[in-house]
Amino acid sequence: MSDFSFRSWAPGIVNPHYSARSVYWTVFNHETNVSTEFLFKHDALTFKKTLPHATLYFHWFEDAFARLNVSVEPLQTHAELCRQRAQELRNTYGYLRLWFSGGADSQTALDSFVNNNIHLDEIILTQYPDNVNNINPAETSDRENAIAALPALQQIKHKLTGTKVTLLRPGVDDISQWFNGATDPDKISGFDSLDGNLSFNMELGWALGVKLKNAPPTDFCDILGGSKVRLWKNKNKWYFYFIDSAIHDAMFSLRTEDFFVSRTIPDLYLKTAYMLRQFHTNSNSTDVYVNNLHKTTLLAKIYNAAMGRSSVHDVAAFKWYRDTYNPDIWNKHLISGWNSTYFYKNVITSAEGQQWHKNFKTTMTAMIQEHSDEWNTDQFGNIVAVFGRKGHLSKFYCLNDGKTYNSEDAGWSDS
Repeated sequence: MSDFSFRSWAPGIVNPHYSARSVYWTVFNHETNVSTEFLFKHDALTFKKTLPHATLYFHWFEDAFARLNVSVEPLQTHAELCRQRAQELRNTYGYLRLWFSGGADSQTALDSFVNNNIHLDEIILTQYPDNVNNINPAETSDRENAIAALPALQQIKHKLTGTKVTLLRPGVDDISQWFNGATDPDKISGFDSLDGNLSFNMELGWALGVKLKNAPPTDFCDILGGSKVRLWKNKNKWYFYFIDSAIHDAMFSLRTEDFFVSRTIPDLYLKTAYMLRQFHTNSNSTDVYVNNLHKTTLLAKIYNAAMGRSSVHDVAAFKWYRDTYNPDIWNKHLISGWNSTYFYKNVITSAEGQQWHKNFKTTMTAMIQEHSDEWNTDQFGNIVAVFGRKGHLSKFYCLNDGKTYNSEDAGWSDS
């Protein structure tokens, strides 16, 4: 396989159960009153630039949440709704694949199946190659798998009878093809990634490409330990919303199911929102604390617990890019984040590693120069593509009155 770009596989994925996408973008032309839908945000942004008066909108599970009165908390317990979600997936698809990282989201999804004796056909882990023969896995880009995911599976292996465990590890040729030095968006590996997966290490996009281009003939589903709740509180009103820069790469496939947001029974996500609101109410949280908890790395375990997520190893809880960002290292090597820092350190002494990094810098430089308006910046205004694309917000769903609002009417401020 020589092309790992999302564009090489995502458009061709179909789902007989759900033909419409749950995550996408539209550009509304105010002169013609015509709205055009896009799978990739870059294409939406490019199209918008051709129009004199247009607005880009991010759509996130709107059909699902339209089925609910979000001002009413679901009566079922969180555990019961997790069980129902697992059973819904089991009843819908013939073959279930859970992508497992050992983090709180995928661990909760796994527990929902295992603890309720609902069969998973396959569990997939992506192992990163700089952990080969490494004395200390904690100093590799594979540390989450080595220290959290694999030990977690080992503890419950007696409950996984009949479940296939797949360990995907890229070889030298795979890495060379991923870091191909391309400057064309159609060929850049991970170009359309939104949540920061553009760093110098092997990302999930590689594994997705491998599995989706070699998909089983059965009616399969890829389960993602998906979306965390983001709350916004303003003038005593509570809202939940999402931002597209946090969308997982796997959501480009119509075969991906976000475990926490069902297309047909989205009560689990709504319940989680109410649980998080109750945590803040009990804690007498200020509005600033409510609005920023999801991005405060040191409070990740508190945040996960408040949402009912399973407990996991610390190494899987604290892994944010911005908190490990060094402007000098970024400007010199285009390296940011613990994963790319370790990957760089572990491969750069080899001839292959030096070529990979050279190709990576060629690609990143082109992306920054040719598409400079798309990327987030650091505190100094420097473009840092590894921080992901500038975000567009979904609708804001009000827990007080059950209505939807745009970000401006909800009083949104990124502070």
